[in-house]
Amino acid sequence: MASPTARKHVAVIGAGVTGLTTALFLAEVGYNVTVLSAHVPGDSSIEYTSPWAGAHWLPHSTPSTPREQSWDVQTYAHWLSLLAHERTLPASAPRSGIAMLPATNFWDHGRPPTDDDLWWAPHVKGFRQMSESQGFAAEVNGRTPEGEGKVGAACEYEAMCVNVSKYLLYLQRRGEGLGLVVLKVKLDGREGFEKALGVAAEFVAKAGRGRVDSFVNATGLGAKKLCGDEKMYPIRGQTVLVKGEAHRTITRVGVDLQSGEKYGAYSIPRPGSGMTILGGTKQAGVWDETPDPKETERILKQNAWACPELLTGTDGGFEVASVQCGLRPAREGDARVEREMVGPWKVVHAYGHAGSGYQNSVGCARDVLALVGESLEGPRIVQARL
Repeated sequence: MASPTARKHVAVIGAGVTGLTTALFLAEVGYNVTVLSAHVPGDSSIEYTSPWAGAHWLPHSTPSTPREQSWDVQTYAHWLSLLAHERTLPASAPRSGIAMLPATNFWDHGRPPTDDDLWWAPHVKGFRQMSESQGFAAEVNGRTPEGEGKVGAACEYEAMCVNVSKYLLYLQRRGEGLGLVVLKVKLDGREGFEKALGVAAEFVAKAGRGRVDSFVNATGLGAKKLCGDEKMYPIRGQTVLVKGEAHRTITRVGVDLQSGEKYGAYSIPRPGSGMTILGGTKQAGVWDETPDPKETERILKQNAWACPELLTGTDGGFEVASVQCGLRPAREGDARVEREMVGPWKVVHAYGHAGSGYQNSVGCARDVLALVGESLEGPRIVQARL
């Protein structure tokens, strides 16, 4: 490997799951990497989306978005390999915070899943479909009161859930072990993206990190202001953190019988934390971070029938630890992953993944890795390690 002074230097703007995964992969193949971000693992801010995520592996991609499908499949396979690798490590070794658990998807009111809904089935372990009268689906229906939505179809498989705070710190620490440096700075795009990149380069140089050869823009929703991308918009999500770790990951979709509105509910255990995230909501274009008590009530009600192991409160309900909102970084059309010259600066954009940041992260980072390589060194094959 070339000496640090001879290696190309890439500055990654953003320390969410996309930015940190990309930064780690860049460091693994030999780049000198600096991460610049207003918020880093351990921080809490509505502007910092990744720590608010559930998170688990469940694709939002469809056959009409083949690039995102590929990202999702790559992430599943990579995390599977990572978990296998962790099983060979001593008990004292750091872990990623990822766990493989049984996962169940429910479709209420007899809406059967389509082939498009289940395109990912051949790529996961243990997939099988169930009727409403089989297994866990029958148990949930038995606990659901009359007049509420009943499970009409279901499937089971094995998938990953993520302790997001632990995983983000794991990515950072892995990168730092390879020489990656994280610097806290808030960049201002009001004078234009080119100006902001120049300020960033100067900041990095003053920190003793040398000249920046290329930037990766992984700023999520911040791209709206930093680089003036008016296609960016938030999808507000409200969640409830409760005590106890659910036995499985559950995702449920249906239509409320009284209001006629579509709903989604999910429960995602955070491995090793003793907590489970319950959700959720998807409100496009809403910036408000204030939790809605009515949504909290709905989330708790619709998850109670599927998670009896979490009903440990003195009133027979959930023990609520906190209620919060996060803003998913959505983009009209699709995520932006492409090269661009901004004045004298080489930039690879990687943002706009909406609610798919974690399941897209590995596949997207590999594409960014290739684009950085093309930008700096011409087309070549690059592959990240575990």
